[in-house]
Amino acid sequence: MKRNVTYLSLFLLIIMSAVSFIGCSNMTAPTDEEVVKAINENNYYKSGTGVFTLIAPIVILEKGGRNKDGSWPVKIKVIITHKVGEDKVSAPIERTPTFNMYKEKDSAGKVMWRAELVGNA
Repeated sequence: MKRNVTYLSLFLLIIMSAVSFIGCSNMTAPTDEEVVKAINENNYYKSGTGVFTLIAPIVILEKGGRNKDGSWPVKIKVIITHKVGEDKVSAPIERTPTFNMYKEKDSAGKVMWRAELVGNA
């Protein structure tokens, strides 16, 4: 009887640990590579073809804690130029926008990060 209780306790411990690890995977912050990929896929900065031209790599300044809505705030630094006229381009401008990162599933069911612009300093 004592051995059955031990096995049952061990089994329950394993099940609870597995559920905990699965649940915690939704609580992890995005990596720097995932942040840069999501911002680039956002098409906010289109290199060379849009209104804004990104002239330096995106730099992650700080990552905040998880918000109540499930997003992760990330502050970045970018250096951009923008079109002033048809053939004119502005001087380089440094910006520090904040993005909220959301974990979503795409149409194929693959989990990916989506960046949403919150503020620009």
